[in-house]
Amino acid sequence: MKTGDTGLNLIKAYEGLRLSAQSEQRPSADGTTGDPVWSIGYGHKNTARQGMTVTEREASRLLAEDIAPIETIIRNTVRAPLNQNEHDALVSLIFNIGEKNWKRSTVLAKLNDGDKLAAAEAFERWSRARVDGRLVKLDGLVRRRAAEKSLFLMPTDAELVVPTSEVVPADECDGAIRSESNMANAPLFDLKEYRRSQGRNLTDVEKEGRLTALYHASQALSGDPSKMIVSKAEEREDIGVTIGAAMAGVMAFAMTILGAILVLQTRWPDLLSVIGLGPRQLARLEADLPLWLLGSGAAACYFILYVLAKRATRHGLKRRRAMEIARVRYTD
Repeated sequence: MKTGDTGLNLIKAYEGLRLSAQSEQRPSADGTTGDPVWSIGYGHKNTARQGMTVTEREASRLLAEDIAPIETIIRNTVRAPLNQNEHDALVSLIFNIGEKNWKRSTVLAKLNDGDKLAAAEAFERWSRARVDGRLVKLDGLVRRRAAEKSLFLMPTDAELVVPTSEVVPADECDGAIRSESNMANAPLFDLKEYRRSQGRNLTDVEKEGRLTALYHASQALSGDPSKMIVSKAEEREDIGVTIGAAMAGVMAFAMTILGAILVLQTRWPDLLSVIGLGPRQLARLEADLPLWLLGSGAAACYFILYVLAKRATRHGLKRRRAMEIARVRYTD
């Protein structure tokens, strides 16, 4: 998946545009001041050097070159399905914190556990940086993480507006360190394999992996929005439910009014003449009564059948999503 315009705009807003190379002092591992780091364009560092200048168009090209490896990192490390906004939010995060910190982050761990809501919450861990040797929470990082989290949870046809800031989080933000064995391409768990081998003896590791996978699959089937992501295209298909509900509501309202008129005709006929309903109008209403009943019944049947059909389709979709989410690592 390629990074969309929303993700690019988020990175550009927070990195800021430098048309000439600028340097900043980064603290070294022992807390002392390290060598100056040069950057240019939208946070580009690989080829930046003193005296270098770029145009805005060249800065955008450098940003695209910097993002391409990050997209590869996401493909190689994330085991859960992502929509465009989730992908773009992760690109911005990794661009800011780096590959090493990403691989040990709680965001990645929760994503591969199938818990997207917890992954979104973990964005906020990366909001501190070292200032004069002290680890402090910075407003710029807080706002950037909030923007990335909002984009991660945002429907794909919405628009994100972000402020600007230029800060880099410290490596110590997230203490959840994952070993290299956890990051290796371990065998994946599959529900079909589970069904085929139910009768054989399993090792403790296999049992633990299956329990984890089946738990996340059950969470997906339960309809938790952090486990079951429905696209905007699928949501638009639900317009039939809205139309059916509107039709049924209009017909029900009309039948209520008609029933009230018939009750008045039976018990208080004088009131009908007051509101302008004479014998001719009442006779016509009675003649059209079968048509009103037919229309109301048809609207109700359409609405009920459409809802049942959509529920059956959505159930199949949820089962397919559950199969994807259940494919977790044995090592997790």
